Amino acid sequence: MINFGVSTTITKDRSIYEALNSIGKSPFKWVEIRCDPGHFNYEDGKDIKEIQKNLRRNQIKASSLHPPGWVDIACSEEWTRMKSVREVEKTILVAEHLKVPIVIVHPGYKDGSLNQAEKSLKEIVEFSHEWKVNPILENTFPGYFGSEPKTLMYLAAKFDLSICLDTSHAAAEVNRIEEFLKLLGSRIRHFHLSDSNMEGNDDHLIPFEGKINWIPIMEFTNEFDGYIIFEILPAKYPEKTLALLDKIRNNWRSKKITP
Repeated sequence: MINFGVSTTITKDRSIYEALNSIGKSPFKWVEIRCDPGHFNYEDGKDIKEIQKNLRRNQIKASSLHPPGWVDIACSEEWTRMKSVREVEKTILVAEHLKVPIVIVHPGYKDGSLNQAEKSLKEIVEFSHEWKVNPILENTFPGYFGSEPKTLMYLAAKFDLSICLDTSHAAAEVNRIEEFLKLLGSRIRHFHLSDSNMEGNDDHLIPFEGKINWIPIMEFTNEFDGYIIFEILPAKYPEKTLALLDKIRNNWRSKKITP
């Protein structure tokens, strides 16, 4: 069963509560929460409790949490690697407190070491088992560690992890989405859905505003069981954007490749 949701990146440049309140007024019932300072003060116990109240008030559920963008668990510099692992573990604790089953994990950043990534994931997986939260690996932006499907598959198989396919990352330069779908297959249990102009930028456009061919993805999701999260850039008018995303969701369910 597909559960469509929206990431709070829709107001990542400002308060998370604007995103949650807007999503609460929409037909969407699932949200992925970004743990970014200035957006969600995830280290503040009072703010975590307020998020719980807000989710109940808006009758929406959190599918997943995403650690801060600076996290680099494959960094060759040990201090940064350790700090990043602790940040992911902190996000896992927030997820457990909010009763959220999934934490999305980027395997690395601009520079990365496979050995460092393995060391970090061993710690993260052991910690996540203790708190009953599932880490899921996300493909990164081209050129970053974790952007290659073979690397992702190796790490996912070694630690028995599922994969989140970020379509904007997979098509940032050229469309490699079918390559990812073919190689990673049933490991993919989560999507970050957004479009790309394929000009080397991290676009995260609304689907059908860029150049991605959506047919292979739609075919792949015919029997997909997991979350499809619209992860798009901040919107000036979130409710208008959510109405468009809901139309895309309905067309997707009806197998119509139209905006």
